[in-house]
Amino acid sequence: MNRMQLLRRGTVLGLGFFALAGCGGPDAVIQDPDVASVEQGINVATNGGFEANAIGNFNYVQLNAGSTALPPWTITGSIKVMKNSYKLPAGGVQSIDLNGSGAGSITQYVPTVVGGGYTLAFYVSNSPGCTTVSRSMDIAYDTRTASTSNASATWSLRTYTFNATTTSTLIKLTSTSGGVGCGLAIDNLTVNGP
Repeated sequence: MNRMQLLRRGTVLGLGFFALAGCGGPDAVIQDPDVASVEQGINVATNGGFEANAIGNFNYVQLNAGSTALPPWTITGSIKVMKNSYKLPAGGVQSIDLNGSGAGSITQYVPTVVGGGYTLAFYVSNSPGCTTVSRSMDIAYDTRTASTSNASATWSLRTYTFNATTTSTLIKLTSTSGGVGCGLAIDNLTVNGP
């Protein structure tokens, strides 16, 4: 901030700084929020509710690596698409379990603006059959990674913020609960940005 901007925003008094707070207008103190900490309004993820295709008629359908049933998601290992008759989703009529016959993962590249602030958000819950044991997963988003776990059948929100470093940003959710047929359920994934 140059000297003229400083003088327009307040008056220097002795050794202190007096800001005209609450007055509004051009002399009001402006506090810019950290862009990455503010949820923005445009969702750049596609099919984050896993509703684009109605998959199966009963309980759940297992999708294996390479399946194109959940565009644009890429599936590695195996996952389940669960109907609301089997697991009540956080929204819509379908959610996914990151474990099909074992640990699986889903990946999507989303369009981003370099330097833009984004919020990755999704709901997690335990799948039927694993409602009281801890299940876990790793999350990769842009150049960052995180881990989360859950031991409840109730949906809860997870959020992660980042500033994009490329124009096509990786979002990857990977089960770390191997060797079992039930893991973390995921629903309503969004990546909100500028």
